[in-house]
Amino acid sequence: MSSLLKSRKFWLAIFAVVQTVVLHYLPGIPVEVWAAIDAVVIMLIGSIALEDAGAKSAGKA
Repeated sequence: MSSLLKSRKFWLAIFAVVQTVVLHYLPGIPVEVWAAIDAVVIMLIGSIALEDAGAKSAGKA
């Protein structure tokens, strides 16, 4: 559980869910805006996962 709370990917996923829900219910925010933010966060999570996998395969983690 401790490693989950220290995970950058976990906190980015929580941020993505919260921002999606909040921006979905705020009037005047176009869907394209919060969907674009979601896409950027998903790419960031993927790149962190790739970095972690590379470090693990190199024996650094």
